[in-house]
Amino acid sequence: MFVVPLHYVTGMELVTGPGGSHRAAVDFDADVGEFSDAELVEELGRVGVLRAQAEARLADIAAEVARRDGGRAASEAMRYKLHVSARQANAEVALAESLREHPVTAAEWRAGRITAGHARVIARVASDPEHCDEAALLAMACDHPVDVFSRMTRRWMKPERSADERRRQRQARWASLVQDPDGSWRLSACFDADAGKSVSVAFNAMLRRFRNDPPPPATIYDGERSGAHLRADALASLITGQAPCERPDTMLLVIADYDICSQQLRGLRYDDAQPVAPDHIARLCAQAQILPAIFSADGDPLWLGRAARRASLGQRIVLAARDGGCVNCAAPADAAAPHHIRWHSRGGPTDIDNLALLCDRCHHLIHDDDWHLRPNNHNHQHLQPPDTPPPANQTAVIHPGFCAGCLLWISVFVWWVLAAA
Repeated sequence: MFVVPLHYVTGMELVTGPGGSHRAAVDFDADVGEFSDAELVEELGRVGVLRAQAEARLADIAAEVARRDGGRAASEAMRYKLHVSARQANAEVALAESLREHPVTAAEWRAGRITAGHARVIARVASDPEHCDEAALLAMACDHPVDVFSRMTRRWMKPERSADERRRQRQARWASLVQDPDGSWRLSACFDADAGKSVSVAFNAMLRRFRNDPPPPATIYDGERSGAHLRADALASLITGQAPCERPDTMLLVIADYDICSQQLRGLRYDDAQPVAPDHIARLCAQAQILPAIFSADGDPLWLGRAARRASLGQRIVLAARDGGCVNCAAPADAAAPHHIRWHSRGGPTDIDNLALLCDRCHHLIHDDDWHLRPNNHNHQHLQPPDTPPPANQTAVIHPGFCAGCLLWISVFVWWVLAAA
């Protein structure tokens, strides 16, 4: 049994409602246990459209209550009638009010073509007058899950807005380490984007070391370990410095666009498209090596053919710059690994246009559950379920539209962070 993201479902039956509106036809009395796999997927899509339309209707009502009586009254009405938390009610009323400035987005939400999450991202990004191309945002939203769509829009944040946001995040940072009654410990934390990115890079480097170099049998890590066990062991070793394997060095990528006319670097951002705050740039650049994205520090080529199975350092850097993380979800690049779109075991080359970053979860969807990587309408690779026919115009299973010339406008800073002894 498998679940398909809503934007993959096509061909659902619609019925015409009052005023010519369209709604998905759903029989709520039908026993889903009697559905075939294909029927379950179709039903999932239909219910997803109805859910989006119902949430849009709630937003319209909340916006009208707020217009008549104020936002506080609208939030309290939602709490009273829907039994939601004050935080959720306030957030939903704020979204409903913000969409008054974006009627096209509200209309797409009412039609069930985008979700509340997409609408929230568009309302945030389109509030900047310099980035108010609502049609372009909606085209992306209709083609991507919310997490990937949100990552794609991060680079549109102004530097000054990024700095303000970082200050807010730093003021809101926290960490907690508490002991449960049984003696076990729980660790949780919230970091600003810059500190969190460094923590993520270091943590995932240690996690890869644990996966690739298993500890010897005589260590405290005896027995079979799940992914959750590995993450806990890697984090404990990273914090305490006590590890059965050598602590790895790490690197942090900061990407910039090079303006040939002005000979300046612009749009500094991490590989996940999160802008670098201006007050953080000087410290990064002071410790950085500037590296053209088309080659690694050692001049590694990006097209290795069949000579090597593993991606080189240069290819990993360019994949982080190009894909921004897992191509199918919001996992960061440091938590993803290169995948051969045309499998290496089936003759696929280790070339940059045949590689895409995938996290472990999405990787298993391909190798264990027979999902496929295929380009969407915007030439971005994404996963599609088994038995999905390829697009009629697809002639080769490679990363579409990718060539050496595409890389010439990118520069990559590599910040080497030496691990403590």
